[in-house]
Amino acid sequence: MKIQFINPPYLGRFSRAQRSPGVIKSGTMYYPYWLAHAAAVAEQRGHEIDLVDCPASRKSEAELLRHVQQFSPDMMVIESVTASWNADCQVAVHLKQVLPMAKIVMVGTHVTAMWRETLAQQAAIDYIAIGEYDYTISDIADALERNRDLQDIVGMAYRNGSALVQTAERPLIENLDELPWIAPIYKRFLNPFDYYFNLSYQPMVMLIAGRGCNAVCFYCVYPQVVHGHRYRHCTPDYIVAEMLWVQENMPDIREITFEDDNFAADRSFARRFAELVQEKKVRLPFFANLRTNVDFDTLKALREAGLRNTAVGFESGDDMILRNMRKGQNRHMQKKFVADAHRLGLLVHGCFMVGFPGETRDTMEATLRLAKEIKPDSAQFYPVMPYPGTGAYAYYKREGYLAHEDFDKWLTDEGGHRCVINLPDLRPQDIDEFCERAFRAFHFSPWYLFYKLRQALLSPKEGWRSLVAGLKFLRYTLTNKRKAIKSFGVKKLTAPDSWHDPIRVPMGRMERLMKGLDPSLAAQLEEGDAVPSDS
Repeated sequence: MKIQFINPPYLGRFSRAQRSPGVIKSGTMYYPYWLAHAAAVAEQRGHEIDLVDCPASRKSEAELLRHVQQFSPDMMVIESVTASWNADCQVAVHLKQVLPMAKIVMVGTHVTAMWRETLAQQAAIDYIAIGEYDYTISDIADALERNRDLQDIVGMAYRNGSALVQTAERPLIENLDELPWIAPIYKRFLNPFDYYFNLSYQPMVMLIAGRGCNAVCFYCVYPQVVHGHRYRHCTPDYIVAEMLWVQENMPDIREITFEDDNFAADRSFARRFAELVQEKKVRLPFFANLRTNVDFDTLKALREAGLRNTAVGFESGDDMILRNMRKGQNRHMQKKFVADAHRLGLLVHGCFMVGFPGETRDTMEATLRLAKEIKPDSAQFYPVMPYPGTGAYAYYKREGYLAHEDFDKWLTDEGGHRCVINLPDLRPQDIDEFCERAFRAFHFSPWYLFYKLRQALLSPKEGWRSLVAGLKFLRYTLTNKRKAIKSFGVKKLTAPDSWHDPIRVPMGRMERLMKGLDPSLAAQLEEGDAVPSDS
């Protein structure tokens, strides 16, 4: 069977695969790694594949339709996320019009959480692949080829007459070494110069070493909706072999970016990986996401193996806010991690968010003070985006704090993130304005500008990376339409006396599924703010 994998067009350079999709000010564009995984499996099963990434290659919908007609697939797989969901459904309609006999499968976090709404809304979509869909796509293709019943395929939803049917949940993939590499898929179908990640040397390639995260932060979309709260990783041998393949077969690549949610969740894995990188003489540096509870020895091992930059979710400078979001860390841990990283010469990108339960103007200012105090190499400030399927979405919807449930309005006209939560004494525009002000207050402070100048003199390679990132941000600032964000017109809420008290937030989709399977996780979730410990 011929299968077309599609990252559909939306708002120009719309980075769909990242945790909070949008048109990013820095110009960030993620690889479509989940589509690439499913495409690699399908080819391994004997299917003919094609992968097209419209936002990265700047393909319009008209160009996509021509591309698809030329390939003439029997099945089309469309990735969708919350902000682009309605537009993606329309793309499905137009694809069905040009290839009416081809089946359309929609995949992604949003349709995993809202499969029923998706099938009910758009008849052009034949099937939904729910959760990890690497094998689901091939199973559907195999069944269609052999005229077998779809009800035996786990992890999908479809129409049966007027009824909407969900099959049994697909178990999470335990042996990730069974999956074929995605780097060869990138090389065949994608141009690495179309992708950009301002924390890595360019051009870079994005790989996935593992899935899931053993923390239970209530807003994090991939662990909450798809991958769960247990870090499942490939073996170090498997990962290093793919790194060597990239090194030998993709000569333009200057860095490997690991997009795992928590790369060092398993410390023994991380240390063995670091040893093997050096033993096998991987020359490319790498980037990885980490948490603040990484011990110094593991951090040191990764640094010596080639880790040069890391993104860390500090989120808030207030311990009660951290508890309410179930972050599993506090300010002491945050400061210690950055001190360890600075001691090792490791760059840190600080991720900060505002809009959590208990948030006030004072706690937002505490977050900005923390960023200035710990001095990461760069920082981002975003409103909490409560995507369907997460505990955050359930919480804000339950409490009446969602400012708007029309997902088309969850981004600005330019595709930037827009606050969609209306908290007591904090309207959406208040949170948006703080994020813009905090970004400028951090990056345009005299200390930061002097630091970057000194860094450029001592390490021209890092200086050039920062300069390119800065120019991309400046270009975005000067060329976007900069329309004033219209207020949602929501009612101003007054904070109760208990607003900054500890609370328990709802569970996300994967927590609810895992609670019945993992008694230890169930007990920790009952505590409200506990986090599975790293091992």
